[in-house]
Amino acid sequence: MSSGAAPLIAAALRQFAAVGFEGASLQRIADDAGLSKSSVLYHFSSKEALFDAALRPAIEGLGTLLESVDLDGDAGTQDFLARFVDFLFDHRLAITVIVNHGSALRGIPVIDEADQLVRRVEQLLRPAEGSERDAVRFGVALAGTAFVLVAADRWGTERLPDETLRPMLTSVLADLVLPGRALPLA
Repeated sequence: MSSGAAPLIAAALRQFAAVGFEGASLQRIADDAGLSKSSVLYHFSSKEALFDAALRPAIEGLGTLLESVDLDGDAGTQDFLARFVDFLFDHRLAITVIVNHGSALRGIPVIDEADQLVRRVEQLLRPAEGSERDAVRFGVALAGTAFVLVAADRWGTERLPDETLRPMLTSVLADLVLPGRALPLA
C-alpha cells in the first residue's frame, strides 16, 4: 500500500463505520480524506477494492491472533481474551463495520472471511456442551464490545480512557462468554 492510500483507508473506515458500505460514496471518502475523487480511483479501482483494503488489516490481525491461540487453562483463556480485546481496540472501526453492517454485506469476500474468523472465535470460547444460548451470549458480547468501543459515549457518560476500559472489557467478555468461570480482572 502506498503512503498516499493510508489517508483514504482511514477516511473509508470512518465512512463505512458511520454510514455503512452502501451509504459511503467515493466522493464522501475523498472529501473526508481531503483529496479528490480521482485520487481515490488512482489508488483503488472501486469502492469494493477500497472496502477490502480498509478491512483487510483487521482480518489478517484476527487470523494471526487465532493462529497463536492457546486456551490451556484459565491463564491461557485470560491471555487470549486480553489479546482479543487488544485486537478489538486496535481495529475498532473495522470491527464496527463487520458487526453493525456485516449482515447486509454477505457475499463480499472480506465480510465472509470476517464471519468465518468470528465463528472460529466463538467456537474456541463456547463450551463443548454449549447451547444456542451460549452462541447468542457470544454475539451480544461481541456486539456490545463494538458498541462500547465506538458509540457508548453518545448515549452514556463520557468515554472512559482506553487504559481503564481495556481491563473492564476483558473481564466483562469473560463474564459473558465464559459464564460461571470467574477470571481475574487483567
